[in-house]
Amino acid sequence: MNINKKNRGLTFLETIVSIAIILIVSSFLFYKIIDYNEKKDLQINRHLIQNIFIKYTNKSFYQKRRYLLEMDLKNKILVVKNQNNEIIEKFNFPLKLKYEIPYENIRNPYFKVETTKTGNLSKAFTLYIFGYKEQVENRIAFYTFQKEKILKLNIYLNQNVKNIYYKNIIEYHYSQDGQNRIGWVEEE
Repeated sequence: MNINKKNRGLTFLETIVSIAIILIVSSFLFYKIIDYNEKKDLQINRHLIQNIFIKYTNKSFYQKRRYLLEMDLKNKILVVKNQNNEIIEKFNFPLKLKYEIPYENIRNPYFKVETTKTGNLSKAFTLYIFGYKEQVENRIAFYTFQKEKILKLNIYLNQNVKNIYYKNIIEYHYSQDGQNRIGWVEEE
């Protein structure tokens, strides 16, 4: 009779061990999925921003018109307006990411820049993109040169920049490491 009782099913201990293994594997997969989604959001967002700026600086150059690009970084929106201040396009950034443009030593949650008729921007600036944990992940530098009539835009990926978060990005941006782009690699 004892032999039949043992073969009826899993013991309590076997059930607990099985559940623990399933939970460990599930949590590992959960973090991998979050990491994948973060990388996907960062990549899509980098290329979206790059394409918008290239599109409208090129349009400015060929049509000899100015466009206003307004970034509302708190609400994660980029709006493109024509010379009559009419909205042409509106883009939404991924909500889980954070953004900052250090300009004139302050945070700029609402940032405006115009395209020039020569296909450039009215001012140079750097946009930082932060991951889900507010660690800086990407840096997009917009350069304006008087001699060049086209936009110069560089995208940098965080290779080994540590302890730079949303809360201390202003100090970092104006530091020697920030100015020299130490720890960043340019995206190809």
